[in-house]
Amino acid sequence: MWSHHKLLKETPELCAVKGVSILNSLGFKSVVKNGNYVYGNFSSNRAAIKCVTVSKQTFVYIAVAGADVKLVEKLRNEISWKL
Repeated sequence: MWSHHKLLKETPELCAVKGVSILNSLGFKSVVKNGNYVYGNFSSNRAAIKCVTVSKQTFVYIAVAGADVKLVEKLRNEISWKL
């Protein structure tokens, strides 16, 4: 599993909407948005994006898990860069 976090200057809702768009653009399937949480599957890998308010900013936590370490790292990086 690879993870990453960052602070964004947008609402958690917008962060989650962008998360859905990003996962779809990367070819993830079964993308689900539940409040400000987003989940999706890419082959045998799973990604999760969690967007929450922290000190008037949005803290976003990205996690990607799967057996192919190189692919998991690549997916995590792509998601992070696009956010």
